[in-house]
Amino acid sequence: MSFRLPRISYLVIGFVMNLMLGTVYSWSVFKSALTNPSGAYHASNFEANLPFAVALATFAVGMVFAGRLVDKHGPRKVAMLGGLLVGVGYMLSSLMDSTPWPLVTLTITYGIIVGLGIGFAYNPPIPTAVRWYPARNGLASGIVVMGFGLSPLFTAPIANALIGWYGIATASLILGATFLVVLVGLGSLLAFPPADWQPPAEVVAKAKRAWKALAEVDTRAMLRSPMFWSAWLLYVLGTAGGFMVIGNAKDIAKEIGWITDVVLLTAAVQVLAVFNSGGRPLFGRVADVWGPKQALLLMYAVLLGAMLALAVSTSHVTVYAGIALTGMVFGGFLAVMPALATLFFGTKNLGTNYGALFTGYGSGAIVALFAGGWIRDILGSYVSAFYAGAILSAVGLLISLRVGPPRPTAARAEVEPEPEVTRA
Repeated sequence: MSFRLPRISYLVIGFVMNLMLGTVYSWSVFKSALTNPSGAYHASNFEANLPFAVALATFAVGMVFAGRLVDKHGPRKVAMLGGLLVGVGYMLSSLMDSTPWPLVTLTITYGIIVGLGIGFAYNPPIPTAVRWYPARNGLASGIVVMGFGLSPLFTAPIANALIGWYGIATASLILGATFLVVLVGLGSLLAFPPADWQPPAEVVAKAKRAWKALAEVDTRAMLRSPMFWSAWLLYVLGTAGGFMVIGNAKDIAKEIGWITDVVLLTAAVQVLAVFNSGGRPLFGRVADVWGPKQALLLMYAVLLGAMLALAVSTSHVTVYAGIALTGMVFGGFLAVMPALATLFFGTKNLGTNYGALFTGYGSGAIVALFAGGWIRDILGSYVSAFYAGAILSAVGLLISLRVGPPRPTAARAEVEPEPEVTRA
């Protein structure tokens, strides 16, 4: 009989992996060093943001390819490949000072290689958690990805210290070596439940009251479903609002909240990280209990309120509240969308299906980083960007009202759905 870890171990493994992968959210630390007027790089804001933007885009692309491989070969090898790419990408970034164009080098090594690696390492723990926790898949995936949102609380100070001591190049080498060892090691422990595995009796009882997958849907059929594209658009609209805040939390607190104290400005980033991480299991649990549609309606209602609060803010309190609520909802999307994909399209092809859906996350990043920045540069204030975010949130709220399972067709169902498809 082969060795088998307790199923809770897979949640812990996924959480720790995401804690390291979420270092990408600490990019502002690297950006500060790149744009420092007295530093060696003298990068503009656009140039300094380019490796980050490319990393987020390739992260989403990597999710698609990783999902296909996970469905075919299981999570272990894919997660190990992701850890290898992340580690090597960071280590290659240490060569940036040895090239004529350090920022171009960083865009390739960090933006492309690390970004792809994050996608390959981020995907496997999600279907693994969902399969081990069939009755609580929203909460399980929320716990796993919570580490990604919580990461800046730990990785930003570490990266900042390393850059201060050794510079960006050597800091990248140290981080890369660490990620290579830890991510590959943890990835090697991931595994789907065996074919003969049965959840504990109490879990079976809970599963009878849980939301059931309506059918097992292959990816080609899913891509022909209008419901998929509605969900994809909801992902874009929801994450765009979050990225507007994630990349600019300090500047927003300074400009809109009239906050100048360094400690209070740093607190804005910490508040964002805490609520970003906490929103993942919170809204994942909401999706388990009420269903993904109700979770989406709640998230968009909260996001609409947060965008308006930031747009009209005149005090520290409303700024922090707006940042906190935006972060919480942003994190919620990362837990609710896997639950939605599981309910509507099944678990058999979840890696590929969710990978395709996750491209909405990457598109939301592009919308926020470029459109939001453009609005800020043209109109001279983040206020207009938040009014635009409020409009996007209102559109998302209206689309959420129409969320429902795709119509069954001969092409979409590989396995016939059970007669009872919702909670008893």
